[in-house]
Order: sequence, then C-alpha cells, then structure tokens
Amino acid sequence: MTSRRNHRENGAALIVALWTILLLSLLIGSLAYEMHVEAGITSHSRKLVKARAAAAGGVEYAKFLLAKSFETSVFEEDDEEHESLRVMALNLEKGIGATSVEVTMGESTATVDILPESGRRNVNKLEDEDWEELLDQCGVPEEKWPDLIDCFMDWIDEGDAHRLNGAEEDDAYYKEKGYVPKNAPLDTVDELLLVKGFTPEIVYGGPPPDPKAEPLRGIAHLLTTFGDGKVNINTASREVLLTLTGANGKMLDDWVVDDILKYRLGDDGEPNTEDDGFGSVAEAIAKTGLDASLSDRLSVSDRTFVRVTSIGENGGVRCGVWAIFEVGNRKVTPIYWREEQMQ
Repeated sequence: MTSRRNHRENGAALIVALWTILLLSLLIGSLAYEMHVEAGITSHSRKLVKARAAAAGGVEYAKFLLAKSFETSVFEEDDEEHESLRVMALNLEKGIGATSVEVTMGESTATVDILPESGRRNVNKLEDEDWEELLDQCGVPEEKWPDLIDCFMDWIDEGDAHRLNGAEEDDAYYKEKGYVPKNAPLDTVDELLLVKGFTPEIVYGGPPPDPKAEPLRGIAHLLTTFGDGKVNINTASREVLLTLTGANGKMLDDWVVDDILKYRLGDDGEPNTEDDGFGSVAEAIAKTGLDASLSDRLSVSDRTFVRVTSIGENGGVRCGVWAIFEVGNRKVTPIYWREEQMQ
C-alpha cells in the first residue's frame, strides 16, 4: 500500500517537475524572443538614425557643390583628383544640375540629385491647355478635366465669381469642409488636396475610380510652386516636356522630345559631363525642331531655386530628405525641408 502511494507521489512530483520545466522553457523562449525583437528594433532604430544622418550629409554635400558653383575657377582643369567636383560645380553654375551623385560616409551612403526647380511646371502659372496636357500625361480621365481645371482656377484667382465648372465659397463642398478657397497662389503643391476634385490619387498617384482603368500616375512630381513658370529644358523630364504646348495648342511631338533629351547630353551622350546642356534656347530650337513660339516660355540656365533630393541608406534601411534652396548673391538659402523614412 505504501509502495503504491509512494509511486503515485513520485509520479505526481514528476508531472509537476515536467510542467515546471515546460513552463520555464516557454518563459525562457518568450524572453529570448522578446530580446530578439528588442534587438531587432534597436538595430533598426540605430540604422535609421545613421540613414537619416547620411541623408542630411548628402544635402550638405549638395550645398557644398552649389557654393562651389559660384567659384568654379578655383578648380584646375588638370586636377584629376577633383575633376568630378569641377564638372558638377560647372554644370550647376550653368543651371544644368547633377544626378545620382554617390556620397559615402563610413558604412552609410547617400544618393543625391541636385536639379533646378524650373525643370518642373509652376502650378500657379499653368494655362488651361497646360492643365489638359498635364492631366492627360498622368492618366486622369478626360471627362474630369473641366471640373479640375475650373476648380483650381477658382481657388487661386481673386474674387468669388466662379467658372462654369468651378467652385467658390458658396459651393457645398467647401461648406462641408469648413474652409473657403484661398483666392491666391499655392504655396506648396500639397495644397492641391484642398481644392475640390483633387484627390490623393490624382495628386500623388494610386488606383483610379474605375477598377478596370490604368492606375493614376499622379501630378505632384511634375509640379512646383517656385520660379517664374519658364521650363528649364536642360533638366526637365520627358513627362514635363510633353506637357508643353505651342502657339497652336499642340503638344510637342515625341521625336522632338527625344531630340531634346539626346542633344542636351552633349557630343559624348553621357550625363554629368562638361559638355552637357544647351547653351541657349535658340540653340535648342535649332537642334531639335522645337516650336519657336515656345521660346519665351523656356530657359536653359535658370537655377534660382534648386531641389536637392538625398536618399541615405544604412544596412538596408533608407531615409529620404528633399529640400528647396534659393541660390543667388553667392548664397545658398534653405526655404523648404522634408524628411521621411522610406520602404
């Protein structure tokens, strides 16, 4: 009898011991997992801090190049060590810009673009036909164009008289939103989201209202609020160039745009080299077949406002900075800054 009781007690003790071991194993495993997660978070945070610092460092490098563009004569043409710096500074002096500049900072890197803001369309200077080409380029359905254009024009013009398809203070949309049209130019492209009809998908890209249609490509990347409205054809993208319309309202032919992109790279056909860029609008017209009626709407050297985009990376973690600088009177003055973590 005693033997059986001892056996049962020993069995119960064994079960308790096993459960204790199991619970301890689970606890240790849970602690190990939490430590692993914490270590991962700490590692990611550390990398993010370094990526952010690299992005900021890339902007400082761009500022250095912009400052050097005021004094390119300090570089000796036979100084091979600083040849790339000399060429980039020279092109920035000419208002051409520099793209995909790699900057190494220890274990971090930054990829930097330095481009005149005049390579984009000034949203406050667009005419109706410019808007039509812009919206067409970005895949916005044609039936939406009249409403979007008229609502935008009503937003920036003075007074409360509205266009046929526009909207002013008395419109139900603005009453529901609790604000009124600005009746003044936009200060940032983001302000488009306040205008009736301009959805995030139209402004930044995304799924269209019709699920069978192509995704919207967004218009923000083609626009700016800085400058006099002239387009710098030495830096404008293909999409921006295709929004230009001549005196007859006709957009540029693809072959003309191809020629602009080709001939602005100079004889060597390579970017970021000394022979980049058209020397004048007249030269661009002569070489490419550009509509001469566009001459007063174009530039080749405006760099009053420069956009710097710097993508910092450390261990696969990226952080981006883009900033606008006013360049003139031998000064590089920051006027806009945005920073964000990237996927």
